[in-house]
Amino acid sequence: MTTRRRIAAALAVTAAATAVAVTLGTGTHHTPAASAAPAAGHRVILADAKERLPSDTARDWVSYGDHTVVAKVTAETADTPSAEEQASGEGYVSRTVTLAVQQTLWDRSGAPALPTTLTLVVDGWAFTGSTRTPLSTEGSRLEVGHTYLLTLARFASGEWAPIGGGARLPYDNNTVGNGEYEGTAVTPDSLMKIAAAGPGNSTAADPGSGADASADTAPATVLDKVVGQGGTSVAALLTGTAPDPVAQQNFALDPVARRAAVVGTTAPQDTYCSLAAPLDRTAGSVLTRAELGSLLQELAGKATGSAVGYATTLAAYDNGDTTVTAVQAAAAQASLTADLNNACGLNVSLDPTPTSSPSPSASASPSASPSPTGGGNTPPHTTG
Repeated sequence: MTTRRRIAAALAVTAAATAVAVTLGTGTHHTPAASAAPAAGHRVILADAKERLPSDTARDWVSYGDHTVVAKVTAETADTPSAEEQASGEGYVSRTVTLAVQQTLWDRSGAPALPTTLTLVVDGWAFTGSTRTPLSTEGSRLEVGHTYLLTLARFASGEWAPIGGGARLPYDNNTVGNGEYEGTAVTPDSLMKIAAAGPGNSTAADPGSGADASADTAPATVLDKVVGQGGTSVAALLTGTAPDPVAQQNFALDPVARRAAVVGTTAPQDTYCSLAAPLDRTAGSVLTRAELGSLLQELAGKATGSAVGYATTLAAYDNGDTTVTAVQAAAAQASLTADLNNACGLNVSLDPTPTSSPSPSASASPSASPSPTGGGNTPPHTTG
């Protein structure tokens, strides 16, 4: 496999995870194709990417984002390339960065709570031997010491990530367009020149976005409207923008499934982690014992290995099966909690919300979960 193909393949995985670079840090969002060498005037290799979510306009941000924030990159680490790449001496190294959220400019009503510190997998480096060259998809790379304007969403996997390249903008010195963009130091004026000369925005790359292919008729981007301005202008723009009506009707879905509803395609199928996402503690929720038992049954159908047995046992217990003891249920809960947290990057609670009426199995077991973990669940789950 050539270096170029290795980079493209590695970035495809990274985008899904970084959707922030979220991976986009998150490979869920784009499939990039890297150029073989840095473009003239750049110290990075620039890679094209077709993203799964539009992210250029204010309507995109309020339709698919959960929060718009000011965040600073405080640390980064190089991830480990594959054994094949290490053996060949060429390939791609992704980065993991730590973001400190400094200010929230806009929140979507009903959105899950955003942590104050985030760890994201983002665009990294192409390497040959001991030489590493930074690689960037459209948007800021998210480099240490710089501050950014980001519109973030929580995806079905439980990951937080920017919704796309158009939602990763430089914001040093509290100024939109000042800082790092595609690995290059920019000012508001120079960034607008780069944007004007670029290959096109992410909305134009999405045939379902509704944007005209012509730059003359394309809707104004967030960058167009607030470049050179500060957070107050960004907040006012987003507060005054109405979301896509179909997206608004589907705010219970994750952004990718919501986008599928907007463009009339089939939403992605449930996975082990997407089903588990509503069990994360961050949003706090109400799931009765019966509702939790039903969700755990679905989870068992998507699980693999020993997690199948854990989910099945706990589902039976929550559904009132008196052949499952509280001790067995507690053991299954502890093991399933660990598996979900490790496999999906979540912090789940498998405790039902206490109700005023005891469940059918209350005489044989406590009304709360058999585990002492405590805490509530997130709102009732949705597909996608």
